Amino acid sequence: MEIKEAIIHGFEKEAQSYQVEVKPRLENSPLDDMMNHLGEEVLKAYGRRSNSNGTFDANETAYPFSKLMREYHQENSGLVEFSLEACELIAAQMRQSYLSTGGYAFFIRYENQGQDWLLVLMLKLKPGTSINPDTLELLTSLSFDISHLHEAARINLEKWAEEEQPYLSFIKKSNGNEDVTKYFRLALGCTEYTDSKFNTEQVVEALDAYCQENDIVGEARQEARRKLHDYFDEKYNSEDKSVNLVALSAMIDDINPESFYHYIKDNDVPVSDVFTPTKSVYGRLKRIKRKFGNVAVSFDVEDVLRDNVDYDEENEVLYIRNIPESLIQEVRRAKGDE
Repeated sequence: MEIKEAIIHGFEKEAQSYQVEVKPRLENSPLDDMMNHLGEEVLKAYGRRSNSNGTFDANETAYPFSKLMREYHQENSGLVEFSLEACELIAAQMRQSYLSTGGYAFFIRYENQGQDWLLVLMLKLKPGTSINPDTLELLTSLSFDISHLHEAARINLEKWAEEEQPYLSFIKKSNGNEDVTKYFRLALGCTEYTDSKFNTEQVVEALDAYCQENDIVGEARQEARRKLHDYFDEKYNSEDKSVNLVALSAMIDDINPESFYHYIKDNDVPVSDVFTPTKSVYGRLKRIKRKFGNVAVSFDVEDVLRDNVDYDEENEVLYIRNIPESLIQEVRRAKGDE
């Protein structure tokens, strides 16, 4: 990760209050060792906590954050101007959230794996204890509470510019009657991306990659794919229909129940923590269907495992064994054979 630029602004607001004051910074924050360390810490925490993918609301009049970001991305405004205007949007929503508290808005633009990213998040302070190295007296101290990250969003700027979805991920609180973090998502206009087909495809592909990375082959890999299919199918036919990644991970590997979930998070797989599965996608785990030209083939994965269907890579020929006599006779008649 290489930080391109960053800035931090402050917000003063007490819980059970509607009064908000923005404490602006008027120049970019220095890109020193402290900033690099902070950037690495928040990105690590964000990767583990982000649970939703989405887009910006198309109504830029009601939700102007994306319009402000476009000006910034096109270099019509700098980070200072853009972030200050964004802070006003956050403050406006915070004033309508009675239980929300102040903190620090952190804007960090960075490059990672050849991609251009913008991360926007709210940081809180937590009390701690330090020591005076000269007198050895204990002192009170404050530091950013990165372990409790509840308000954050990350944008893939290249995908966003090309309108390639999903370009936005964010943290969405999943429990509690009063979501005191909702103001942040409203300020940015975050809209959850609910394309069940995309999410299902991402998990299926992630499982294959997970098996390859962890040397899960043969029967063990087929068992993992079967578990994935059965869990998806159970949810698809249930009243709730919601796939939960944490529960799915525990089902894939009951010995290391969080292993698959952490693989998804550590590799930035763009999938929501909760989504509805698409049967036409996860059905491929059990049944293979293809049509090419006027030819259509369809068979269960179990037929491959039982060697009823096989593929000759050298000759690029698909073999089907144990063909019924009636089908053989139909092919012969079609060829004009006796």
